[in-house]
Amino acid sequence: MRKIPFFTIIAIVFLAGGYYFLHNSSSPIDVSFNFLVTQKNDDNSISGNIEGAGNKKIKLDLDESQWDSVKVGNRYSVEARFYDKHKLSNKEKKTLEGPFWSNETNTGILANDVEVTMIDTSVN
Repeated sequence: MRKIPFFTIIAIVFLAGGYYFLHNSSSPIDVSFNFLVTQKNDDNSISGNIEGAGNKKIKLDLDESQWDSVKVGNRYSVEARFYDKHKLSNKEKKTLEGPFWSNETNTGILANDVEVTMIDTSVN
């Protein structure tokens, strides 16, 4: 019986790992929008509407210092990042109104975990 060379096994492992990495990693998507805060939640999150996105309610998690400086009823400029791992269903996409949702990548906000990288609280 012939033995498989060690470097062949290593090559197969690297190829399989590379294939797995390419198909399971997702690129970060950065998005900026104006956000009207309608509610501050007890879990350091805020709820509200994105300007230009109809009346779809969005919930964003903030760190404590950001959450403390946000006031209900104010508009804030928000920069957020998410990894596009999950897609929104076509049925849900049909219910979205407003020009914000016309950009296909923006719909990922509703299906993925969103990290708020910046919320401009200095103006309000």
